[in-house]
Amino acid sequence: METFALRPAIYFGDDALSALEALAGKRVLIVTDDFLAHKSGLLPRVTAHLKGALTEVFSKVTPDPSLRLVAEGVRALRDFSPDAVLAFGGGSPMDCAKAMRHFSDRPGLLFYAVPTTAGTGSEVTSFAVLTDTDAGVKYPLVDDALLPDAAILDASLLAGVPGPVTADTGMDVLTHASEAYVARKANAFTDALAEQAFVLAWENLIKAHAAKGEHPAKEQMLLASCMAGIAFNGAGLGANHALAHSLGGRYHTPHGRLNAMLMPHVIRFNAEEPAAAKKYAALAKACGLAPNARALSSALGRLRQSLGMPGRLTDCGVERKTVLADLEAITAAALADVCMPGNPRSAAAAELAAIVREVL
Repeated sequence: METFALRPAIYFGDDALSALEALAGKRVLIVTDDFLAHKSGLLPRVTAHLKGALTEVFSKVTPDPSLRLVAEGVRALRDFSPDAVLAFGGGSPMDCAKAMRHFSDRPGLLFYAVPTTAGTGSEVTSFAVLTDTDAGVKYPLVDDALLPDAAILDASLLAGVPGPVTADTGMDVLTHASEAYVARKANAFTDALAEQAFVLAWENLIKAHAAKGEHPAKEQMLLASCMAGIAFNGAGLGANHALAHSLGGRYHTPHGRLNAMLMPHVIRFNAEEPAAAKKYAALAKACGLAPNARALSSALGRLRQSLGMPGRLTDCGVERKTVLADLEAITAAALADVCMPGNPRSAAAAELAAIVREVL
């Protein structure tokens, strides 16, 4: 028997932020970062819909939230004693808010998520990724209790996102969709969402990257991100994310950038599995490419280049000799990653090491 569950409620389109009015009169803890709280001018657009609410803002979130940051956030949550938690931002505020709520003594709090980037899909997933800065390791948490109660998609919040961030997050969407599509737990429902997400991102990422201000392509990317999130939440991920978590925890390279580097090589590796090769061919055909995995992997490499993204770790300031010295630890962490079992093809440490060498 297979199962597919849908949660949270998703509000999108014009005036989506009005869904926040359900929190009117409540105590609301807003979890975000310093830029969004104090410099972006976006937070008042959110709080304007929290009529009569008593709000507290936890704005200490930094990229790749650490265990220490989450512990500080849990203390802030307990001190304020909110009725609801509102995550506002990209993947890091989302993950931090999920973990704060999860590790508090009040896990049943109402939880609303408002993304300001199109990439992680965290507003609809039971995943959160935390970093142990002492060990240099990223730990993905997976628990249905991490799912928000409501996700609010307002594309106008993406108007000021810089091009490089749009590129990083957009390639993350493509990675989520492609990995979910071939994952071991994929099913008819996740396949439909993953394919649509991939095609939407393929057709709109370059336009969104080039656009200034509001643009229809940014709305399409936000929808693609959400669809891909639902898809991988149901189907799982794979080696691409397992390696990206391992490398990102160690070298602090942006997650989407790592996924973009690794994706063509992981696709070629997985395509040795006939069932995965067939699905990659279907994705390629849906994007107007020759219907085979090699065409898909090559096109994704060209897309990365057209977005001005690096193709190697050394382009990101990571020394080749450092990676080679760390290779055993990198592959061990990837093999232990919660995403790895979803990969459609089993991989040994030496095979993962070969993929890492491809991006040196």
